[in-house]
Amino acid sequence: MTTVTLPAPNPALVRSVAEQAQALTPQLVQWRRHLHAHPELGWQEAATTAYVARHVEALGFDIKTGAPVIGSKTLGAPAEGPAHTGCIAELHFDRPGPTVAIRADLDALPIHEVDTQGQGHRPAEEGWHSQHTGVMHACGHDGHLAIALGIAQIMAAQKALLCGTLRLIFQPAEEGTRGARAIVEQGWLDDVDVFLGFHIGLGVPSDTVALDPVGFLATRKYSVTYHGAPAHAGRAPETGRNALLGACQATLGLHALAQSGQPGIRVNVGTMHAGQALNIVPDEARFGVELRAERQHDLDALDPRVQALITGTAAAHQLEADIRLIGEARDWENPADMVAWAREVAQCSGAFRDTVSRYDVRVSEDATLMTHAVAARGGKAAYMVLGADLPSGHHTAEFDFDEGVLGKGVALVGGMVGVVLGAG
Repeated sequence: MTTVTLPAPNPALVRSVAEQAQALTPQLVQWRRHLHAHPELGWQEAATTAYVARHVEALGFDIKTGAPVIGSKTLGAPAEGPAHTGCIAELHFDRPGPTVAIRADLDALPIHEVDTQGQGHRPAEEGWHSQHTGVMHACGHDGHLAIALGIAQIMAAQKALLCGTLRLIFQPAEEGTRGARAIVEQGWLDDVDVFLGFHIGLGVPSDTVALDPVGFLATRKYSVTYHGAPAHAGRAPETGRNALLGACQATLGLHALAQSGQPGIRVNVGTMHAGQALNIVPDEARFGVELRAERQHDLDALDPRVQALITGTAAAHQLEADIRLIGEARDWENPADMVAWAREVAQCSGAFRDTVSRYDVRVSEDATLMTHAVAARGGKAAYMVLGADLPSGHHTAEFDFDEGVLGKGVALVGGMVGVVLGAG
């Protein structure tokens, strides 16, 4: 692929998309609230996949779901394997032209949403809170899906005026940065000329958009299992090999790495499970560790030190270590030319009143695997934060967002799609 040239915005086209987005807002809200009430965890989003696939297929999109989308290398999937999840939806216009891809994430979080009235939580007060106990859309992915569906509907109505291909990537398992790698490895980004990713909220207020967010943390996440040998904890503990003791020592060592003075790195052991009874030396311990760094090369330097510490600690305790990668993301900053182009489209759209420059997100996002895959082949990629006031923070039981962002998001991102596909 040769380097892609971004077309100059067509103000009339961008304004037309914005007007259609505003008219579509009640439908966007309806889609979002249905999805909010029916959340599914990562790699288990079968019903959500079917819901979005049904809607876009009715608009004339070609649909692929399940294994053709995600393949067999699914990081952090349940032991029984993923559900029939993930959807690629493509709308091929009559004339040849570029391929534009949009990513929207399907999954929810293992959080029990506030579900009683009188506590000021709007979904509960109005009856569209989660219907699945212990699972909740607490990050805004329901809104991302609604925006993608809105863009699909507007672009399908403009089919005679556009060229090329619009590809919607409905990705499983964004939480834990697990799902994007499978889609990249299946080749769904190989021919993409322009990739657009976005997130609602993240501290950016309503009516404001961050077109050049910074601070995306590179990350790798590992599941580690230590295997030892059981023994009677009273009569003969010395004959056992204590996997829990080894895991505890490894945890202390790992956290010490993060305090080594190197700026911008983070190491966290967030889960640990071991043992079956108080009177048995634990023969197995499982713990989860994540590494993050502000720069990719710092993560690449940290990773072998972490793995050496894990395997070295296991050897010191005569344990066997199994280390399994379960999540991954990269650092990212939007290229300057992409930011300037996005700013032009935003000005034509008028969807967001304000912009904020170099907004520091301080999160990890596996859409960065997609942005890098596209950029490496000469394509253009950008990730934006669509501002929305939040009554409670992301990943909380009271999470909600200003639904005004839905129409604004369709107007802005849809306007960008229209500019690229309308330039032929």
